[in-house]
Amino acid sequence: MKTATVRQLRTTFPRIESWLSEGETVTITKHKKIVAELSPPRVKKKPDFAKRFAISADEKVQPGKNLRDVLSEDRGP
Repeated sequence: MKTATVRQLRTTFPRIESWLSEGETVTITKHKKIVAELSPPRVKKKPDFAKRFAISADEKVQPGKNLRDVLSEDRGP
């Protein structure tokens, strides 16, 4: 974790911004007291629907069963 003062934040922001783009969290201090923490944004992963479907389909399909039997089991009585 890197540390910068409020003054450094105002005068040398491009350098602090490069730290953030590299994934560093930056602690901002004023008069040797922590006033803030800057961190890079969290990247949200999009769900992989194709993979999720493949897993659920593989769990339901068993050797020796045809599709009609599997579908009728899913629908219930």
